[in-house]
Amino acid sequence: MGQLRESIHAKAVAELKARFFDNITHEFRTPLSLILAPIDSLLQNPRHDEALRRSLLTVQRNAHQLLHLINQLLDLAKLEADSMPLIESRGDVITFLDDVVNSFGAMADQKQLSITFTSNVRRQEINFDADKWQKILANLVSNAIKFSTAGGKIAVACVVGQQQLVLTVADTGMGIPPEHISRIFDRFYQVDASLTRAYEGSGIGLSLAYELTHRLGGHLSVESQPSIGTIFTVELPIQKVVGLAPDAVPIQPQPTAPPWVEGSPFLTNQEGADRPLILLVEDNTELITFIAESLSDQYRILTATNGKQGLELAQRELPDIVVSDVMMPEMDGYQLTHQLKSDPATDHIAVLLLSARADIRHRREGLSEGADDYLTKPFDLTELKLRLRNMVSRQQKIRTYYQRSLIKLDPEPTLIRTEEGNGFTPQDSFMKKLYGCMEAHLDESAFRAESLAEDVAMSVRTLTRKLHSLVGVSPARLIRTYRLRRACELLRGGHPVSETAYLVGFEHPTNFATAFKEVYQLTPTEFVTANLIR
Repeated sequence: MGQLRESIHAKAVAELKARFFDNITHEFRTPLSLILAPIDSLLQNPRHDEALRRSLLTVQRNAHQLLHLINQLLDLAKLEADSMPLIESRGDVITFLDDVVNSFGAMADQKQLSITFTSNVRRQEINFDADKWQKILANLVSNAIKFSTAGGKIAVACVVGQQQLVLTVADTGMGIPPEHISRIFDRFYQVDASLTRAYEGSGIGLSLAYELTHRLGGHLSVESQPSIGTIFTVELPIQKVVGLAPDAVPIQPQPTAPPWVEGSPFLTNQEGADRPLILLVEDNTELITFIAESLSDQYRILTATNGKQGLELAQRELPDIVVSDVMMPEMDGYQLTHQLKSDPATDHIAVLLLSARADIRHRREGLSEGADDYLTKPFDLTELKLRLRNMVSRQQKIRTYYQRSLIKLDPEPTLIRTEEGNGFTPQDSFMKKLYGCMEAHLDESAFRAESLAEDVAMSVRTLTRKLHSLVGVSPARLIRTYRLRRACELLRGGHPVSETAYLVGFEHPTNFATAFKEVYQLTPTEFVTANLIR
């Protein structure tokens, strides 16, 4: 009796959940319709320029993908409540399955994969639920494409028996580790749930395919070997029918909305060398292209599609700002930020993290790794532009401050302390180290940019780019300016002009006098006279 009550209660809860999902799906579909309908209308206008058309297509694709995800959630709720009816139609199942597989041809081509469909019979008439059959096969094929790399193969095979149809979807992708096989069909389960997982996903598709197969009275199983590939096998009961009704129309699969869109990373031409350089690190190629195109009129843009690639690019090119996603393959945004901020060659680069993780815990984690700013997805493009503008403005102010402090006649170039007031910023620690190196070799005329770079364990190129970003001068210019500022101190202390020239590393007093006047608008002698009068 108790078990009966529990069963009735569980069924009531499932039905309540299904009604809730049905209602919430309706609430989602209404605004999505108001997005898709105008977009479809706008796309019919041939006068739109290519940039606008690309933006409209991006909106359309992602709105369809959101609708696809909502429909999958609703299907799962209906299956749980046992309220999904079977709606069968009579038709040629072989042609139908072939059409479903062919609908993924463009997606496979995009990832440079081959995809084939074979069958042991040319045609077979049966009564079948086309919608459910399509959802099962589409989820398995899209999963195979998703987890396969360029050059891979996907083979869909159909074997029709007397009372059963067996459908296999085999790929040469990354495979599934043995410890995850038993849970692969669980709802919302993901083999890799880390921040560095290589493929995005909701963990719905395989679960839906599994439950739909059982709803049809069949069985779905999987065999897999890591690094070799995976085979999904669908066994479905069938009842053959003879002949096709004279007025029958071939069953056509519904258009398949691709679960993702691959694309080429966007790279602006690198004209306008005075514009700030921004590195975008984001594994969603549509999003990275959209951001890059939106910023390319104000900035030079570089792109990377994972954290490891982003780090290598940042170390090589030393951009002014890195805008990075958090969840990415190989290295997540937190790790990327930590690597950048803990390396003296890159610790001056500003980092803005973009993430769908909006809670305060994740914001704190990003900021604790040294991120300069944090913006949650979906973000407002205007807000992103304003935050970037403010970061660039702050960098320019710091650059101006260092330039002025370098030639100021203080006993030591002034530095910026941390906001806590308990130490120097990483940038100031770096500048302090440079000042110490130059002071140690002050009277050595042979001490040049190469020598300074060697002392701070950097290549000349890296030091040059870092100094350009931080101070706006080259290493050679920095050395000369530091020598001249120290010359001011020596002249004030009573050292003769000629002696001072040699003490600060100039090979000839004439060259010293020319360089001194260029910076201080006075000759060394005029400078001494002016200080004596004071």
